[in-house]
Amino acid sequence: MKDAKGIDKQWVILNELASKISKVRPLPEDVYSKLRIANNIITYYLLDEHADFEVLRDAEKEISKIQVILFGLADQDVSKEYLIKMGQALRNEIDLEFPLKQTAFNTEVKRKKGSETIRIKMPVEVQIEVLGELSEHNGVIFELSQDDEQKILVEGVKERITSALKDFSVIWKFQDN
Repeated sequence: MKDAKGIDKQWVILNELASKISKVRPLPEDVYSKLRIANNIITYYLLDEHADFEVLRDAEKEISKIQVILFGLADQDVSKEYLIKMGQALRNEIDLEFPLKQTAFNTEVKRKKGSETIRIKMPVEVQIEVLGELSEHNGVIFELSQDDEQKILVEGVKERITSALKDFSVIWKFQDN
């Protein structure tokens, strides 16, 4: 798995700090929103093999905003304790685990530069030979889904996918008649 350069550990520490402060006083709703945003960005970076390191800069910005709010609300002793933990996280001296959320869909549909992937649920069964011919004719990749045999994946340039789907839709239109 990719390394998030300690940003994931910083998130864990700030989430813990937010929880600790919320027991003493209410936190602004903005804190929870920024924690969710940072979590989603870090999760995306860790799970998507094509995600660029630049994505983590957005997570860092959110974490910085969260730090300003939380350290401003915490008392001096708690602030000092968590500042030390944040430094340890940056230097990778602390062992914390980021709560990584994975779904079955993430494993199959991955976006590559310049291409899109879509998933179609088929109302009828389609032969693999037909998919091969459609792939060659339209310059996209049609393949059967590994998750669900009633679904087909189409990968390629967006304009070609749109064109291919127009050709492909004929298959089940005739089945309805």
